[in-house]
Amino acid sequence: MSERADVVVVGGGILGMSIAYALTRLGRALTLLEERTIASGTTGASFAWLNATAKTDDAHYHELNRRGLEKHLALAAEWGETAIGLDGAGSIHWSHPSAADGGPAAVQARGDQLADRGYPIVGLDRAALQALEPNIDFPDGSVGFLAPLDRWLDAPRMVRRMAEATRHDGGDIREGAPVTGFLYDGDRVVGVEAPPYRIVAQNVVLAAGTALPTLAALARRSLARALPIRPVPGLLVDTATAPRAWLRHVIYFPDGAGFHMRPTGEGLSLGADDIDADHAAAHQDSLLVGTTALLHRASDFLPGLPALELAAAAHARIGVRPVPEDGLPIVGPLADVPGVYIAATLSGITLGPHLGDLIAGEIALRETQTDLEPYRPARFGQ
Repeated sequence: MSERADVVVVGGGILGMSIAYALTRLGRALTLLEERTIASGTTGASFAWLNATAKTDDAHYHELNRRGLEKHLALAAEWGETAIGLDGAGSIHWSHPSAADGGPAAVQARGDQLADRGYPIVGLDRAALQALEPNIDFPDGSVGFLAPLDRWLDAPRMVRRMAEATRHDGGDIREGAPVTGFLYDGDRVVGVEAPPYRIVAQNVVLAAGTALPTLAALARRSLARALPIRPVPGLLVDTATAPRAWLRHVIYFPDGAGFHMRPTGEGLSLGADDIDADHAAAHQDSLLVGTTALLHRASDFLPGLPALELAAAAHARIGVRPVPEDGLPIVGPLADVPGVYIAATLSGITLGPHLGDLIAGEIALRETQTDLEPYRPARFGQ
């Protein structure tokens, strides 16, 4: 027997839950289906740095991320920072004359670019860097900048808070409900099958991260036109015992390998682009090698950090991120599958709540959101 909803959202990460929350606030009958449990995928294994600082190549995308950050701040004002897991007081980016990342000139150019776009930036010399992060060993000649707007997020906590609000507004969230098929009226998708559920809906939104290409192919009843999204693994390591005082900000280090750290409520969170690439290339089953490498790298910058002791109690996990071919979000209806709307982005943590509002406006209010125009599937002929 079929059930009915206005909209079915597939995917219980921060993007899918943000869309569901925004739709229920607009009064739509909403069912969200999550294959496992909410926030159990990439959302739960993300560095969760809220920022527009790292998105400088495209001015429109930079501004979209800034609005994403502002949406998080608005939700914190409404619900409280603790309730959504919002924390932090900015990010620091720095270099020194012998660094492998281009040195002081490169970091200063990046800071100037952000400042030109109106993003608040505070320039830092070595003394200012040392004052902000006294446990880091900054070499002579170090310079950098602070991006004070940036924050970080306990993303699973945010998703749980949004789920609570969605249910309060009448939304139906079902976990352990993988979608196995779609319902059709001619060529139009009019619902989903997720046994034992069979749900008829006016719109189906696919926001299932790395599972999105498979679901889109299933909806198309063809594998011929794959979405240009690739899965990219990222290793995240959280320590359980390092005191928060070891670090105060999100820090990107000048090692030429994208090494980054931030505090958590209990300790430190660490990752690095080169170690992510190693996991992608080697498909490593063990997380121990990556964990040990990250903590030893941390101890190079934080003298006295007990790397071996922290490694023994660290929590490591791999989040597989959905990366569109050009690095920008893919948001909008699938032209060849009426009734299906897709949403994918690498910056889901920062953008989730803001994209949720925009997407809900398009679906529930039938108002085209001009801010989404650069990100349509049509740019890939889809």
